[in-house]
Amino acid sequence: MIKKQIDAGQMQKKAEKRVLDRDAEGRQLYEEDILAMLSEELRRRGEERHPLELQWILNANFLSGYQTCAINAVSGEIRDTEEEGIGVYNRIAPLVETRMAHLKQLRYTMTVRPATNEAEDEERARIATRLLSHLVSSSDFEAKRNMLISWSELCGSAFVLSWWDKDGGREIGTSEDGKALHEGELRYGLLTPYEVYPESIYKQDIGDQRSLLIEQVLTSDELFELYGVRIPGEEVDTFALTPAEGSAAGAYRSSSYAFSYRTAHNSVRLLTWFERPNRQYPDGRLIIAAGDTLLFYGALPYDDIPIVSVKCKDMPGQFFGRSVITDLIPLQRAYNGVKNKIHDYIRTLAANPLLVPEGSVEDLESIEECGVTAGTVLEYNPDRGVPTPLHLADISSEVRRECDSLAAEMEYAAGVSQLMVIGSTPAGVTSGTAIESLRQIDSTRISLAGDNIRDAVKHLGEVWLRIYRRCATGCRVLEIVGANETGGALVWSAEDLNSFDIVYNAENELKYGEEAQKQQFFTALQMGLFNDENGRVPQSLRRRALELMRLGSYGELLSEGELHTQNARRENAMVAMGRVEAPGLYDDDSIHLEEHRRFALQQSFAALRGKMPEACTAFDRHIALHAERLQEQIKKQNGKEK
Repeated sequence: MIKKQIDAGQMQKKAEKRVLDRDAEGRQLYEEDILAMLSEELRRRGEERHPLELQWILNANFLSGYQTCAINAVSGEIRDTEEEGIGVYNRIAPLVETRMAHLKQLRYTMTVRPATNEAEDEERARIATRLLSHLVSSSDFEAKRNMLISWSELCGSAFVLSWWDKDGGREIGTSEDGKALHEGELRYGLLTPYEVYPESIYKQDIGDQRSLLIEQVLTSDELFELYGVRIPGEEVDTFALTPAEGSAAGAYRSSSYAFSYRTAHNSVRLLTWFERPNRQYPDGRLIIAAGDTLLFYGALPYDDIPIVSVKCKDMPGQFFGRSVITDLIPLQRAYNGVKNKIHDYIRTLAANPLLVPEGSVEDLESIEECGVTAGTVLEYNPDRGVPTPLHLADISSEVRRECDSLAAEMEYAAGVSQLMVIGSTPAGVTSGTAIESLRQIDSTRISLAGDNIRDAVKHLGEVWLRIYRRCATGCRVLEIVGANETGGALVWSAEDLNSFDIVYNAENELKYGEEAQKQQFFTALQMGLFNDENGRVPQSLRRRALELMRLGSYGELLSEGELHTQNARRENAMVAMGRVEAPGLYDDDSIHLEEHRRFALQQSFAALRGKMPEACTAFDRHIALHAERLQEQIKKQNGKEK
């Protein structure tokens, strides 16, 4: 009877609450049902992902120097395997640092290709390109990219989440309740693999997942800044690098770091559920919950799940990538073992062991404890025998070769070589051709990870453009300072974004390195491929050659030419503002003519001619005046030579 009364009371209380949705069978779903679903999915997906978490923790431990640990398959935990006197000789850290140093050389200058060859689509593609360039340059993209590479190398995967911040951007008005209204802005941030729970770890790409669950641990204040909701904090279990006492060389102790579980205080567990459009939810679903509070439940405000993944190494049929550290761990264990044996032998020699006949030495215990050190006076009875040094066999050359072989195998597994790690070539490699060939081989192997990063950033640019197109409202003005040091305003709207075909302006630098590009440039320069019809090298190419030679004072040598070039580019930018001035008295007509003609031959100028015909006609006259002045100068020079 009491149970029935409680059930009736709960049903009445539940009926008073708002129905949020219905499930596939038509049952009503309330807030507690949604929270229970999120909790159950977090538990299920966490259990499926747990073996990978253990490997990620082990990777972090070995990278930080805590290498006397292993995965206990029975208990599902990281256990300590430390033995007294075991030393750690960390080679993983410098190898990973070398990989990261090369991967950070990549550049990500993107261009959006037009949907069609029409002038209007050309102009729209130009707007999208400048929009991407501005977002990269105005945000901390460089720092986030470096962290993205670090997490990808550590765990094998890293993620970028993009979202639309309605409270970002410039203030455009005030609401009825007096709150400021903003035009909104796109934001993006890094997600570690510990925070991402896929529907199944056996579906390889994000596009294959029906839903993704994101778990983040925030302080109560951080949650308030993000959503404007104050929820009391509590103790929440999460991951972190914590100090751990490990072994160094020999029997000495060293302080290292271990990646393990920790308890965060005054914190809240934030869960975000992304579900792509499907038959049951044509507009998808977005659910945000903090603790026991449902913050948002509704349709997904984007075309698709706005998350992009980066993988160190692709694993067929696996959602998470594989870290190179995973391949290095068995070799590191073997390397530590061989190194310890070598140092044990050295310590044995340093202890100077003696063969002591029985009864010849009275204070034998002191010798056993301290050995025979320099200056020790050893008293013995010659009638019972003379203590003699113990002759040990020399350490085998096979042991030394095994140590070198393991070091080379670790470099090979990491995709680097001695040339990339310490700058030295292998024994017997002396010719420049062989060294360059080795460099290209190394770059090709590590460029696989570079291609994954570039593909992810290109996909990220597509996600940004789609979010802008869907969420940006009205006509927006973007203040941009161009490469020619001129300020301008880019006026655009969501309708201007009709192409999401993004390409890079340059090849993967790891495949086609800077030195190779420089060498080919100078080869072409020597062959005369850049000479004009008069056999002269253009001024711009001479400046480029001096830049590649890295001469410290090249800017002083060509400062006047640089100023003329910048001035000509400023004049090009002023055309879009409807301002065209007459050629200046001190203008270098050849430089101005080259820059103006290059600008006039671009598709953007053809589109500008349709919008501002008067300004473009005035610019045509401006170019013609430079050409006339240049011809007059040539005639005068020819007359003087005669």
